[in-house]
Amino acid sequence: MNAVAAIDIGNTRAKIGLISAHALGAAGAVTDTVLDATDSLADQLAVWWNDVAADHACSCVIAGSDPDRRDQLLDHWPATVPAPLVVRDGSQIPVTADVEFQAKVGIDRLLNAWAAQFLLSPNQSAIIVDSGTATTVDLVTPGPVFRGGSILPGLRLSARALHDYTARLPLLDVDESLLQLPSVPGRNTEAAIMAGLFLGQLGAVREIAQRLAQAVLSIAPKADPPRLIVSGGGGRQLAGHLPNAFYADSLALHGLAWLAYRSGASDRHVTSS
Repeated sequence: MNAVAAIDIGNTRAKIGLISAHALGAAGAVTDTVLDATDSLADQLAVWWNDVAADHACSCVIAGSDPDRRDQLLDHWPATVPAPLVVRDGSQIPVTADVEFQAKVGIDRLLNAWAAQFLLSPNQSAIIVDSGTATTVDLVTPGPVFRGGSILPGLRLSARALHDYTARLPLLDVDESLLQLPSVPGRNTEAAIMAGLFLGQLGAVREIAQRLAQAVLSIAPKADPPRLIVSGGGGRQLAGHLPNAFYADSLALHGLAWLAYRSGASDRHVTSS
């Protein structure tokens, strides 16, 4: 197989990307769709496939944090697209979850933990920041072992909450990349909101990452110091302001693709639909 078409159905958005077997560090032709803004994700997939993937001898793999929307797409799967491998739960991902309730860990967090292994040295731990609808900051130690982490509202969700639950605060577009940090004090409402949203998110991520790095010393004392890996739409904005952070576009898509490549030798972890 020359490439994998990986599809990740999130809580707010669906991502489809082409992952080449010869360039596993880069996702190509990624389309990002707001789920509530599309009439038919299946139609969008069919168009994307014909435009991007049809000539690449692709296989397909799909997972989703929203299983209902994932299954809706599977029910209307385009006839022109090969039947996908379906990752339905965390037990299909070769990551040990050292948490209280293993079955409740989000599949996106486990896919990130699996994908991170291909960006690390053999004995290295990782702190993974994935900022989308929610921002997760997770610790992964060699194994790979998912150790848990923290969950907080993402930039877009925080902006929406300020607008929806106040009488006068405007809804800000937080998707635009910030080359410079917002200045403080904010001298108008919009500037004050942007400073609070972005600096608050950045400060929280920095604090959590620092504490997770300290936790490695007791949880996995023989592991090498953690690498900070950042992903997600909000992560693209945060990465430039986090020292030594590595930005990995669409990390969960890479996790899916690498599961598909792995299944070429064994189907123990990925099952077909």
